[in-house]
Amino acid sequence: MLVFDTICALATPPYKSALATIRLSGPKTLEILSHIIKKDIKTLIPNRAYFGRVYKDSKNPIYMIDELVYIFYKGPKSYTGFDSVEFSTHGSMIIVNELLDALVHYGARRAERGEFSCQAYYNGKMDLLKAEGINDLINANSKRAKTIATQTLSGKNTDMVVSLKTKLLDYISQLEYFVEDQYSDEKDDYDEELDKVSSSLEDDIKDLNLVIEKTKRANQEYQGVNIAIAGEPNVGKSTLLNALVGEDKAIVSPIPGTTRDVVEGEKEINGLLFRFKDTAGLRKTTDLVESLGIERSYKTIKDSDLVLLTSDNGFDDIDKDTELQEILKGKPLIKVATKKDINHNTKEADIAICSLKDDLTPLISLMLNKLNLDKKEESNFLGTREEEFLENISNQLEVARQAISDTHQIDIVSDNIRVAINLLNDLMGNSESKTMEDIYNTLFSKFCLGK
Repeated sequence: MLVFDTICALATPPYKSALATIRLSGPKTLEILSHIIKKDIKTLIPNRAYFGRVYKDSKNPIYMIDELVYIFYKGPKSYTGFDSVEFSTHGSMIIVNELLDALVHYGARRAERGEFSCQAYYNGKMDLLKAEGINDLINANSKRAKTIATQTLSGKNTDMVVSLKTKLLDYISQLEYFVEDQYSDEKDDYDEELDKVSSSLEDDIKDLNLVIEKTKRANQEYQGVNIAIAGEPNVGKSTLLNALVGEDKAIVSPIPGTTRDVVEGEKEINGLLFRFKDTAGLRKTTDLVESLGIERSYKTIKDSDLVLLTSDNGFDDIDKDTELQEILKGKPLIKVATKKDINHNTKEADIAICSLKDDLTPLISLMLNKLNLDKKEESNFLGTREEEFLENISNQLEVARQAISDTHQIDIVSDNIRVAINLLNDLMGNSESKTMEDIYNTLFSKFCLGK
């Protein structure tokens, strides 16, 4: 991937459709465009839609590729920061491939995945946080996921990172001002300044940990929730799955062991994507195929976010399954008494239902409550990468705060804060040299002109 290359690609799905969009971006955009249209490129007005024909060779227009609409965007006022053109062609893949071949013939190359956004990042049109937010929005698989991804595009995450970085730069600036005092007889101001920084860092850590907690929740909500429906054979697990997803996903029969593999069904509930997984009935068996299904059941239960443990006659027997009880330790669990119309042993259950007759809203509300998803708190961050960076930054700030109490040495504290600033710059996609530039600008901008 070379960011200065001129690149082209289909920006819509590669299927027959009414329209298709092709992007061209890079330093050679206008030169390439001049070879395939008759219009003088010097007369093109940026951001204006033009209707015309494109050819394999505009100087010898024997073969027309298509009659289409195209828009020229003048860099740096474009998505990528380079000159670029978007073609809206008819949606035949023959037309698409002919136009792309022509663009490549005159100097472009086929773009790799995400390369247009990479150009935008390189040209300062977006930071890494926004770039990842765009990808999150594209891949959102539920209304809630879309809302969370949109939040990451708001720019509030960048504002938060910049605000924290500014604070840390100010701490370094304040500490460096007192660096000589640690060797002097006048220690009061020096100690007072360190205590102020320590107190401020404590507040910053609390605020950051709250952001991390919201980010973890946002990641779970964005990815969707995995629910394992577990229990002994023939207790109504498959019937419950079908009722929850609203269609016949699993085969239902009175024969124990009918479900021999994990059966999945998805349903969007309250804007969240739920993946329900009906597992094979848990029991001791000599049937090889059923045994393999039961092994998969245990793994599915272990990997789930919540378990619906079902029974139609009490939970005494299933509670004796030591392997299951070990997996369930610390995992959100709802004991569901099924077949409520004929099952009278429901005292140990969290809820009793008849999957064929009952409104399952109370069960859904209980699931949301168990997963702490009944209260929606917005996060400006999303993704494992962001979560890990924020945790590392929080840990590093704690190291800096502890260094004040342990060493009372400004150079050690400053070094620890610099590491945190480096992490913040890495989170946004900036280089280590950017950290030093930030420190210089903050510290030396307070000097007088000529100093």
